[in-house]
Amino acid sequence: MRRAPVRLVPLEGAFNFRDLGGYPVVGGGRTRWGCLYRSDGLQDLTEADAAALGERHLATVIDLRTDVELERWGRGLIGDAPIRWEHLSVLRAEGGESVAAPETDDLAERYLWYLEVGGRPVARALEVLAEPGATPAVFHCAAGKDRTGVLAALILDAIGVEPEAIVTDYAETSAHLDPILERLAANAPPTQPSVPPSRLTVEPATMERFLERLQQRYGGAAKWMVAASGDASLPERLAQLLVER
Repeated sequence: MRRAPVRLVPLEGAFNFRDLGGYPVVGGGRTRWGCLYRSDGLQDLTEADAAALGERHLATVIDLRTDVELERWGRGLIGDAPIRWEHLSVLRAEGGESVAAPETDDLAERYLWYLEVGGRPVARALEVLAEPGATPAVFHCAAGKDRTGVLAALILDAIGVEPEAIVTDYAETSAHLDPILERLAANAPPTQPSVPPSRLTVEPATMERFLERLQQRYGGAAKWMVAASGDASLPERLAQLLVER
């Protein structure tokens, strides 16, 4: 009997490396297994982790971390692999924050702000993923929660994944968050300002609000990515790649 695919890829050096396959699509079909992954930072992968990912034939890594994060933590063993690597920082300001960051505890509003300050890098990530031969691919930031969560939501929404499944995918990070936060805290520089507790949570309602406001402001992810990339074919190319009917 064929074994059912497992969403979480068990690794020693990353805690939130997950397959985006198997999500139901409006109108029929599901997202393909083994095609697209999301993750927290990959800099601590072990030799065994690298071998396990090698078996998945990864072709592309999209790194959403800032220049500061990349300089501080590096790429780790994944940097030695013969894999295409794209560094597309969503937040370009020093320290990973912008002086124009919204003063709000509403994470959904912060996620919409990402699309304003990091619209071009996000659109470029989508363009890269739609290129022939780019998959299997993984995209990640430091925690695999916010920037990664926004990119995952944009992709899933644009290809027609049911909203409930998008919210479920986002909320799944909560089960893996503690070791991620411990690692980030252990490696944080002494001068790094403390992060408000409200930004360290993963609540389904956050993604629900983000999807609602994405629809209200831009008409949904597909329309946003067409406007941001200038490529009207991008949502359909992603759907052809990621959806099996």
